[in-house]
Amino acid sequence: MARSAKPERKAELLSAILDYLMDRTLAELTFRSLAEGLGISTYVLVYHFGSREQLVNEIIHSVESRLDSIRSADIRDIDRESWRTYLLDSWQWTMVQRNRQLARLEFEATAQDIVAAEPRGTSQENFRMLHQMTRDWLVVQGIPDEFADTDARLFTSTFYGLQFDYVVMNQAEAATKAFELMLTVFFNNLESRLAAAAGQEPAGEPVTPRAHGQGAA
Repeated sequence: MARSAKPERKAELLSAILDYLMDRTLAELTFRSLAEGLGISTYVLVYHFGSREQLVNEIIHSVESRLDSIRSADIRDIDRESWRTYLLDSWQWTMVQRNRQLARLEFEATAQDIVAAEPRGTSQENFRMLHQMTRDWLVVQGIPDEFADTDARLFTSTFYGLQFDYVVMNQAEAATKAFELMLTVFFNNLESRLAAAAGQEPAGEPVTPRAHGQGAA
């Protein structure tokens, strides 16, 4: 009877594999090179991960698991301060140098997925999840449906774009300033939309950042 793999050993291996990939790409990853790099046999990798494709899936799933907390959240329970806090915490995760490399692997897997014969589809699903949750959250705040979808897409694209900025340029301070400005614009836009919905100003009024410290609560 075949022995079942121990979850804790698999988790240890996955952590070591992520460390190994800090200065390597998914494209060059093979069981042989990985086994040599970790000082183990290829049998161990096959035993715990099955195939290279399954291993890559495990790697990307591990990186994407940071989204699990918001994925399971009920948007009706998220007030503005909680939403802001989640976004800031998520950004701080990205600012850790090791996590910058994990985000790089995630972007690499996304690019590969676009032309893969059998795409994983998780990157598109994660983008769609964040966009839909942001849209629904805006609606709960009182934003009309006609604006919520576009505002949410702009937010989601900027959120991912600034992560890509940091991955590519490795300029943490500049990227963080841009991220903070994005948050200011996002919450100012929320206030502007709500005022327009209440008939206090035109719906198409351009949104401009307020002075530092004057963002929406």
